Amino acid sequence: MGNRDLIGGFVRLHVLHHASTGPIFGIGIIERLALHGYVLSPGTLYPILHGLERDGFLRSRGEVVGKKRRRIYEITDEGQKTLMLSKARLWELFKEVFDDELSPDTAGHVEQALRVAMAKATAQSAAKHAKKPAKRRSHE
Repeated sequence: MGNRDLIGGFVRLHVLHHASTGPIFGIGIIERLALHGYVLSPGTLYPILHGLERDGFLRSRGEVVGKKRRRIYEITDEGQKTLMLSKARLWELFKEVFDDELSPDTAGHVEQALRVAMAKATAQSAAKHAKKPAKRRSHE
């Protein structure tokens, strides 16, 4: 695994995070990621977006803005679950890497927030699945 693969994982997490806060689109997310120090071209970002969509973490739709057609991406339930799991794993890595710099109070607050967020995500997912009507079978 090279530096490109490692950075690509960070970019994917950033994309899922930003998509979890609302719909995103290519150039907008390129600009947002630039604020985090990532310099990405459309030729780098769009394959990442397409891969996340292919894997079921994002879904997209076309939208016309002015005279331009734009592809809008939204996080899926599977993407939310993956993001929550990734946050928990990222926190474990962060604790290990920054063990000397973290206070026990900080670690405790973050772990409590993660537990609450994971419980909320699980409850929301369960509620969404409970609201879906059962598929009817046709009797032929």
